[in-house]
Amino acid sequence: MSKILLQDNLVYPEEKEIIKFEGREPFSIYDNMVNILKKSFEISTPSVIETDLKWDTTAPDKSFYAKWTAERKLDEWTKAEVKILIKGKQNSNTRRGNITIAIKPILKTEVNVGFLQRVFWWVYYFIFYKKKRMNDFYFGKNLINRLRNEIGNFYGIDVGKSE
Repeated sequence: MSKILLQDNLVYPEEKEIIKFEGREPFSIYDNMVNILKKSFEISTPSVIETDLKWDTTAPDKSFYAKWTAERKLDEWTKAEVKILIKGKQNSNTRRGNITIAIKPILKTEVNVGFLQRVFWWVYYFIFYKKKRMNDFYFGKNLINRLRNEIGNFYGIDVGKSE
């Protein structure tokens, strides 16, 4: 069996969306990121995976780094997937600091097909599925806009670009 893989960047022409914040308690989003992803993607906890957490406690300005991956299945073959990376620093005395949040979303369609199925898949794709996938693309963009707005609301900042 071979695999057909189609991927679209949901924040094209950029590679990723960047949100920056400077102020009080920038690390506080760490405890809330899973809930923000669940709310904006309308998914359950098992669909969110924290892959990294690094925290430097050796200096007064403590640096941090964390990553999450979340996915929302749209049908048997297609899913919206987002990777979130946060990095920044927070002073342990003043609780002030900065954070940069990178959001990298993709729409991924993955189909396992045999030799003969491959031909039928492409016929099906061009006649029916291409239009459905285009609707999924715009739905995925709306999910990312919701995510960006939820993060902005969390910090009380305007993140712009609402479409």
